[in-house]
Amino acid sequence: MRKQTEMMFLDLPIWDYRMRATLTQMTTLLNGMCRSVAKNKEFLDWMNAQKFDLAFAYMADACPVGIIHYAKIPTWIWLSSAGLVDFAAYYMGVPMVPSYSPPITMESTDEMNFFERTKSLLGQILLVTIWKRTFADQETAIFREIDPNFPHIVELAQKCPLVMVNSNELYEFPRPTLAKIVNVGGVGIQLKDAKPLNPEFQRIVDKCEGLVVFSFGSVAPSHLMPDSWKTAFLEAFARFPSLNFVLRYEGEDLKGVINTGVPMITVALWGDQPRNAKMAAKLGIAVNLQKNDISTTTVTEALNKVINGKRKGTQYFPDFSYSQNVKRLSLMVKKKPVSPNHLVVAWAEFVAEFKTLDNLVPAGTKLNFIQYHSLDVIGFLLAVTILVLFVFWKILRFLFSELYNLSLKIRKQKQTMVAPSMQEWATSQISITLQRPTVPRHVVYARSGDCSTELIKYKRFSKPNVSLFGFESHSSESPKGR
Repeated sequence: MRKQTEMMFLDLPIWDYRMRATLTQMTTLLNGMCRSVAKNKEFLDWMNAQKFDLAFAYMADACPVGIIHYAKIPTWIWLSSAGLVDFAAYYMGVPMVPSYSPPITMESTDEMNFFERTKSLLGQILLVTIWKRTFADQETAIFREIDPNFPHIVELAQKCPLVMVNSNELYEFPRPTLAKIVNVGGVGIQLKDAKPLNPEFQRIVDKCEGLVVFSFGSVAPSHLMPDSWKTAFLEAFARFPSLNFVLRYEGEDLKGVINTGVPMITVALWGDQPRNAKMAAKLGIAVNLQKNDISTTTVTEALNKVINGKRKGTQYFPDFSYSQNVKRLSLMVKKKPVSPNHLVVAWAEFVAEFKTLDNLVPAGTKLNFIQYHSLDVIGFLLAVTILVLFVFWKILRFLFSELYNLSLKIRKQKQTMVAPSMQEWATSQISITLQRPTVPRHVVYARSGDCSTELIKYKRFSKPNVSLFGFESHSSESPKGR
């Protein structure tokens, strides 16, 4: 177990053999535990005899869902220690929008570029597929060894009356949800119930100008971090002599820190921590440090930003310091109209009374992948559109072809009509020229008394003038009669 914990501090991709070996070991352990519980007939009979009204099932694997059904507990609530896990959202019928709702284990905000959106889509598909194959399918097979008619755990999960997630709408990425998804982030955290500090720590706080609490939580103890990290943090802390630094073995999560109203420096190690770190940075309440970039310089810069610097405004807050941002968010959480403690109690009593909440189950849980995403409708409309365009193109092609053939026919008719008409025109010109009177050659006038006689002697041409297509051909005059 120590070896797996030390791996959290390493920056390993999911396809690294050490990471795959750790995941395989974890799934094998959970499946083995499920088999041990399912084979423990005495324990299952005891659960059945207790006649529980309500059960809470943890969302890590599928075994608790099967145990609840086998023990004949009438109703149950599915719990998530983080936000809404992707496989639970999928089987509950919550809309999956990878374009702005990244997987819970992805280090990204809800504002993604093309490659991040591609990673988000593939991540959601893989998380749903892996959970079904490694947990739901295998643990269903375990229960069917006891009862061959045992339903598939996925079918049981889809009928879950209510889901409670450890998140809060005020600092969670906005996304589509359902009425059966209840956010109870911060449940059990009551600052009014906080006990006073130990006198020793109270003296330290009173003497210092500022206090920084350093902790990696209970899952990843600080003493297991690499030596290079220890050196970087200690050297950076030494550059702030006016501040006191307290190393705590077990620390609060993001929800607890927000409630205290204190800015953060986050180092995401595993699970949903990368996403939470990005979320805190977007809200302007934290500075992120990457696991592969821990050094004295980066830690010092992060401390300076949180303590003295101001952050550029976000879509949630204008230009404020990190301290002002987190105090404002903390006040919003405290003044939320309905507290998470009240939600847990009220909804638990409601589910225990009414057992099943079929009116909260969306019809999308009964649809397959093609129907859910309307791929059949999109395909049909696309086919109809292509068919209409094809028929329209065929009609246009036919019309243009007919018009072209008609134009060719008219052109040929004009050509056959032009040749005879030109010939007739030429013939008419020749006929007109032949009928034209000859020009008189000599005119002699003779007077006799009151009468005048005009004697006209005509000198005819030997050949007439012929006009052909606008050109005249003049024949030579005959020398006779001159």
